[in-house]
Amino acid sequence: MEVLHICSYYIGNTLYANLVKELSKDQVNQHVFIPIKNESFEGINQLPSEYNTIKYYYNNILNKHDRFFYFNKTRKQLHEIERLIISKRNISFIHAHTLFSDGGTAYRLYRRHGINYAINVRNTDVNIFYKYCIHLRPFMYKILLSASFIVFISPAYKEKVLKVLPERIKNEISGKCLTIPNGIDDFWHKNQISPKGKYIKHKKVTLIFVGNLDKNKNIESVLYSCYELKNKGYDVRLNVIGKGPLDNYCRELTNDLKITDQVIFHGYISNKEKISSIMKVSDIFIMPSVNETFGIVYIEALSMGLPVIYSKDQGIDGYFRSGEVGYPIEPNNIKDITNAVFKILDNYPDISRKCASKITSFNWSTITKKYKGLYLKGSVEQKT
Repeated sequence: MEVLHICSYYIGNTLYANLVKELSKDQVNQHVFIPIKNESFEGINQLPSEYNTIKYYYNNILNKHDRFFYFNKTRKQLHEIERLIISKRNISFIHAHTLFSDGGTAYRLYRRHGINYAINVRNTDVNIFYKYCIHLRPFMYKILLSASFIVFISPAYKEKVLKVLPERIKNEISGKCLTIPNGIDDFWHKNQISPKGKYIKHKKVTLIFVGNLDKNKNIESVLYSCYELKNKGYDVRLNVIGKGPLDNYCRELTNDLKITDQVIFHGYISNKEKISSIMKVSDIFIMPSVNETFGIVYIEALSMGLPVIYSKDQGIDGYFRSGEVGYPIEPNNIKDITNAVFKILDNYPDISRKCASKITSFNWSTITKKYKGLYLKGSVEQKT
């Protein structure tokens, strides 16, 4: 079996490398096509040569105009894939890792060469392309209708997308829609907390936020929640890991709210050991994102026994029952967020104990088997 990955965001996130690595261990021959806009990006996240079933194609074809001329971009990608891969290899199946940026090219390859494909639907597909590029919607419907499988990263996003699609399209694709989560790095599985979970002292709580300091990740609501908790007599601390455009604003806000002594800004940290060490001295993970396709950091926090506070209808919402490993909240409702903290504290040992036990579904080995099953099924359907 020869699988072609079309992956526009491969250099920006290691989750794609984790997937192809596990598939390589399972002896799947893979061709990873990665369009880039600068030669300096070539080789980023490329796995070492020992993974010899993977062939990379970093292709410097993107330019600043592609964001405005979508169809021209998909044609360029089509021609390069035909020249470099299709003309030389017998591709069994195509995995397009986004609906618009990659799915458009997969659809064109399907039309010209009859190769079946699966697509993943991600945050930018829903909140950028579908929302603002209304003229592309008819083409999007063609991509969805022709796909063998449509993979959503979370139940929340599956429901969100199906809700906005025309009834005719929704009815035709419903049978081939499925949910497969992202996985967390093996580090978090190997270093997960004891099944006994964590304990916490009454009215003393340390929160942790890990993410970009921007409007979408909603660090501002977290700071206001700390202010509310302090005013209610709680000894509250907050660890902030990340950087972004709101960095200076957040520091000024902590000063205005008189919670400077309660908040520690650690800056951006890439080292997993250091992040986990800060998580271990924290009690609750909180990231009330406005939009979140999945949010792998929530699952990493669970591995450390941290109950999580996450946004309703976003990210991991739908994977767990409310109260099982934490609570879903309205991201801009400070009262809702602080009430979630109270509910977690009321039953902290029990919730913490459940957290680490719930991460087995987010193992790359398990996830890879699901994708390989799709590739095999799609390949067989293509031959028949």
